[in-house]
Amino acid sequence: MDNATLSMPGRDALTEREGQTLTLIGAGLSNKQIARELGISDGTVKIYVRNLLRKFRMESRLALATRVHRGVPAERATTAPAAPIPFALGLLNELPGLIYRGKNDRSWYMEYVSAGCMPLTGYPADYLTSNPQRSFGSLILDEYADYIWYCVQCALLKHEPYQLSYRIRCAQGRIKDVWETGVGIYSSSGEVLGVEGAIFERLV
Repeated sequence: MDNATLSMPGRDALTEREGQTLTLIGAGLSNKQIARELGISDGTVKIYVRNLLRKFRMESRLALATRVHRGVPAERATTAPAAPIPFALGLLNELPGLIYRGKNDRSWYMEYVSAGCMPLTGYPADYLTSNPQRSFGSLILDEYADYIWYCVQCALLKHEPYQLSYRIRCAQGRIKDVWETGVGIYSSSGEVLGVEGAIFERLV
């Protein structure tokens, strides 16, 4: 992935360091890890991250990372989301949680979920992506449905990330507490195309 690919239309291209930082964010490294990898200070990494958020018009590291995985800049997200590019699949499947991309509807039907679906829910990834009747929303306990919908819609209206804590019913009926963070996927006109994020077991 070269800097030309990651430059913003009508804006300056990323510097070499910004491009390196973006790649390492996509690989899941923290600021401290990026600083060690590039031989620079934590403060300098924070400056690069702020520059990247500004240039890509995003508000979170998660949004930046998912754009790296999808291989397209934010300004080009005008159609339905594509599947993650091949180099990212191994990384996504190694993360200790369910990484998802899906529709913004109350069923929370997912178009893509990582292999972390199995340890989190007890179901394989294709269980939640092959049939709209088996959406992730069907795993959420009923008392959380309205809360989740309201919080996500409020965040999308503000173009802000959302963070949620709730409970799901996994395979064999086991109940789990989970924590979710996500962002909206928008067209250039601001239309919500979908949502993407990560869900982890919350140890209480």
